[in-house]
Amino acid sequence: MVKNKALIPIQQEAGTVPVDSQSSSIPPSIFFKPSNLLKASESITRPFRKPASFPQFNRLPMELRFQIWEAAMKPRVHELHPCSKLYNERMTFRSNSSLTPSIFHVCSESRNIALQHHELMDYAPPDRGRTGKGILRFYFNPQLDTLLLNSLMGLFVMFMLLEDEEEFLGLTGLGVMKGWQRVAFDAERAQLITLLSGYAGHAPQPRFKAVFPALKELIIAFDCNSKGKTRFRTSVWPGENGTSLHTIPFPTDPSGNEQPALSHARQTIMDVMIDPMQRYLENEFKADKTGVPSMVIAKVKRKPFLRGDLRYAFRKSCAVVGLKPRWVFRRL
Repeated sequence: MVKNKALIPIQQEAGTVPVDSQSSSIPPSIFFKPSNLLKASESITRPFRKPASFPQFNRLPMELRFQIWEAAMKPRVHELHPCSKLYNERMTFRSNSSLTPSIFHVCSESRNIALQHHELMDYAPPDRGRTGKGILRFYFNPQLDTLLLNSLMGLFVMFMLLEDEEEFLGLTGLGVMKGWQRVAFDAERAQLITLLSGYAGHAPQPRFKAVFPALKELIIAFDCNSKGKTRFRTSVWPGENGTSLHTIPFPTDPSGNEQPALSHARQTIMDVMIDPMQRYLENEFKADKTGVPSMVIAKVKRKPFLRGDLRYAFRKSCAVVGLKPRWVFRRL
């Protein structure tokens, strides 16, 4: 057995640095902020990495698996825009959230759960005449998704709301809007509806219940972004899942310390849009068992979409110069 020997102090040679001072002179770990090039490389290689897996998922109880599948459903905003070409010589609209949710493609169990919570929106105009508007089919979740009506589709639905002839309503196929519980109208369209309508209970009055029988929430959407308005005016497709709505409080100021100009603007919004819409909804759904739909104010947010901005700049430049795009440039 080896005995413990006494610690013998190490003799420092001339010109050497003490151990304590040498350890303190070691620089700490270098922490650097990742550069834009590193971030770009990570974003490029991320899709090729192997996704995380959980092999024990099938061993979970069935009720817990169902809850996980339901929690995987995310709310989406469907903004309808005209297609670049005509289908059957008719104008056709498509949603910018038209891709089928990924929960449909995971397995048979997830697909069954998704089919229970989603409906298929598919509408082709009737054969009589060629003035109908078609909509390319897509899946939507009535409890989570929101239908945003602006652009040409919002104008089309606005006139349908103010139409009184039952025969014309039947020919236009307003049943296409069945199932939607959350509907958002552009603030400019909502203001135009109130200006063209009469008082609550008197014609002409918007027929929300005839167009949206399952309506539970009406959203007044303010599109205050100039770039968003640029894409809105040119009817450029804003990209897949490129639109979102952020709820904002009602324009009230209980403190009374607001500037007169802002106070007048808030009161104008309440008098011109909010209050008339609320009276229309109360008059339409007062006898409905589900109750009167609530009203919400929201702001439209759009993701940056480079292709849309370039397309608008190209077309605007051609219009100013007086050139007509040819060949492949016609697709821009």
